[in-house]
Amino acid sequence: MSDSLAVGLTCIECGREHALGYRLACEGCGGLLELRYDIATLRARGPAMLDGRGLWRYAPVLPIADRAHRITLGEGQTPLLECPRLARELGVRALALKFEGANPTGTVKDRSSTTAVAAALQFGFRAISVVSSGNAGSSIAAYAARAGLRALVFAYARTAAPKLLHMAATTPDLVLYEGVYDDLITLWDQLVDERWFFDGGASRNAYKHEGKKTLAYEIAEQSGWQVPDVVVAPVAVGETFIATARGFREMAEAGWIARAPRMVAAQAARANAVVCALRAGGAIAPLKIGYTVAEGLAAGDPGRKGAWTLRLLRESAGEAGDADDEAILAMQARLARVEGVWAGPTGVAALAVLARLLEERTLDPAQRFCVIVTETGLKTDAAAPSREARAFDLESLRALVKERLGSMQMGGARRAPQAPHAPGRE
Repeated sequence: MSDSLAVGLTCIECGREHALGYRLACEGCGGLLELRYDIATLRARGPAMLDGRGLWRYAPVLPIADRAHRITLGEGQTPLLECPRLARELGVRALALKFEGANPTGTVKDRSSTTAVAAALQFGFRAISVVSSGNAGSSIAAYAARAGLRALVFAYARTAAPKLLHMAATTPDLVLYEGVYDDLITLWDQLVDERWFFDGGASRNAYKHEGKKTLAYEIAEQSGWQVPDVVVAPVAVGETFIATARGFREMAEAGWIARAPRMVAAQAARANAVVCALRAGGAIAPLKIGYTVAEGLAAGDPGRKGAWTLRLLRESAGEAGDADDEAILAMQARLARVEGVWAGPTGVAALAVLARLLEERTLDPAQRFCVIVTETGLKTDAAAPSREARAFDLESLRALVKERLGSMQMGGARRAPQAPHAPGRE
């Protein structure tokens, strides 16, 4: 018997309900679909119904019926890190980071890759594909390999080398594309519609999208069901933002939390179509974009999910902001030095946006903030530190330590060197 409480799909545009199945659009109006769950049972059973560890602990609110299809590499249950020193520097009451770099492939994408690959198995596909700027490709390839599926991965030619190495290791079907994500995705979507492969992309597939909803459930559970006031999520096409917002909404409807937090959308300044639309009060105007260090946010045309993100922001009095490449890289270095978290530029973009919105006094510093940091820094390119080395004797080593640490000492005052202990004497 399935423990999934998924009961159907609902069109976000016209509200038409559909039976569970592999559908990418409403049969009536062509709108995007979201999964629907038995909220009454969630309310009646409460969080006590959760069982196990990792992402599949939340199986009741995921759409995979057969446990045999629940492919895992140990994703989920990532740390929620309280950051008091950085909070003081930013001038906020409290700051926590949901660090997704702790996932198996070092990225938040593992949450959606596991449900995408599980759904591909559920619906009888033998291959899955994705167009990626880096992280999605390496994640889909890893989970497909775990499941025994073929993964046809189209990767951005300027993707960071560690991500390309990972993709090449996990799939024989890696293809590099010229240009940016927006240049290929429309053509690729046509092949999805021809059913050449299961849709592993971020723009339409509700089953892939759903895995990221567990971000909200983990943040709530790790916070003792007292959720933060504000959650900052990155936005490229909007998958992470939408899924996280939906997770909080479900929990509020089921009575698991008192209220959903305010959501803030974070974009790179070079790919900020949602931010521009929110500020202008109009619809999203696609942008022609170039390179940004936040590779995972490099989408100038977020499509229908971008419009969905914008609608959620307006309906919930949410906020949006952007940060330029220089601010993102500065925050990457700052986070590493202040809190010891080494995250990639895509991962820290949301934190850079939070800092900017606080400087602009757009957000209330007296509130409690949670920022979703989406990737480890170990998957990104960066200039290597100098390899210049030196040899030491005791005096030169002592001189260097004194120069670097000055009067800092452990265990009280520095003691003068003592003569060796003579054998046989107390």
